[in-house]
Amino acid sequence: MRFSAVLLRQHIGFHFKKHWIVQGKRVPAETGAQAELADRGIPVVDPNELISERRVVDPSQRVQVVGQLPPEVQLDENHPLYKRDQCYLYGDRNVLLEGVRQAQVLLNTVVYDELPLRVEERLDKMKIPTPLDRSMQQSVLAALVFDTEQVKTALVKDPERPAFKFPRVYGISNEKRNRLILSKLVTHCERFLGPEVSSNRKIIANTQFIVPVIKDLDRIQFSLKVDSFITSTAPIKPLDNSVYRPQDQSLPDIHPVKETVTIPTTHFYEWQNEYPISRQYRFSHPHTVLLHCSPESVANMFETPVTDDQKEARAMIKAFTVAAARARQLYGEDVQALPAPINVQVVQTDSQWFHFSIFHLNTLDLKAEEGGQSSQSRNLWFRKPRMDLYSECGYRVGKPALVDYNREVLRHMAVFYGSS
Repeated sequence: MRFSAVLLRQHIGFHFKKHWIVQGKRVPAETGAQAELADRGIPVVDPNELISERRVVDPSQRVQVVGQLPPEVQLDENHPLYKRDQCYLYGDRNVLLEGVRQAQVLLNTVVYDELPLRVEERLDKMKIPTPLDRSMQQSVLAALVFDTEQVKTALVKDPERPAFKFPRVYGISNEKRNRLILSKLVTHCERFLGPEVSSNRKIIANTQFIVPVIKDLDRIQFSLKVDSFITSTAPIKPLDNSVYRPQDQSLPDIHPVKETVTIPTTHFYEWQNEYPISRQYRFSHPHTVLLHCSPESVANMFETPVTDDQKEARAMIKAFTVAAARARQLYGEDVQALPAPINVQVVQTDSQWFHFSIFHLNTLDLKAEEGGQSSQSRNLWFRKPRMDLYSECGYRVGKPALVDYNREVLRHMAVFYGSS
């Protein structure tokens, strides 16, 4: 047996623990501070006595600790936003139970399953060049496949097994997919139409619109956000009501359902109109509203799946809110029948399907009495069937693939962007 050399080393963890124990047992040395304070007449108090003493603090003189959050304001009658009359508050996550039919009754609007004649004529004449169309296909792949964002996407649910948890999938978020695909479409429209059109347009992101209305003694407030808002230097030319004659069409009967069903109520609100752009701004006229419609952005109150009809009603209400906010800014808060109609174009998408529509605001009188003034002046909503930009966009056997690309989407977008 051979003796090895002694290693004069210490285990750093063991040494630290022992050192901590030794330092923790040190006795404080007498510094003479207490005697010095006694000579100067300064009393010395044992801190344990102060800790054990119970002191009553006046709530009005409570000290605010730096970094501490203020207490929550109680939602009671003393709240600054409390109103005695309840209000139906329609927000971004709300959808109507009956979809478009309920929106028609709520907004006193008739629906046409086609775009206005002048828009259809421009669609027939619109020809997209092949190089621009190929560039758009590459842009779709760049936005939906090649982007480097990797976040948790929405939960996958199986209707037949609602309790089963699928593994989380990482990829591009729905919000970014919608934002990228819409920006690519707008960029190609600017390239195609040229600077004479694009110089008269401005794009504003995340704008908030608030419009309060009273219908049948019910207070209703629309407080909605628009993801991308295209404005212009001049308003879109209104339609001729003598051609479409909305007074000849009747509104749907949704009895016994009331038009405000599934809209939550509240007593805490601010009764105001809000149009986010100043009237003196050169690009203040509403032109086109670009909306994102992801599965997680809207939901039913009863946890049932959101239908396509409810998504279209959501687009109609947002278009009405934008047009009504502009009308209140131009003609005052008490305006009913508008001196000049306001047109707002709407493009709603989930990055795969697109829905194109146009809202024509004639009046803010939402009473739907047959034979009354509102039946002579109703609002119009023109829509086209939903169209898919592609059927599949992703990787196939390790290669990027864009299947069944639909060039009609870019053509419709170019016509909307160039409308004046």
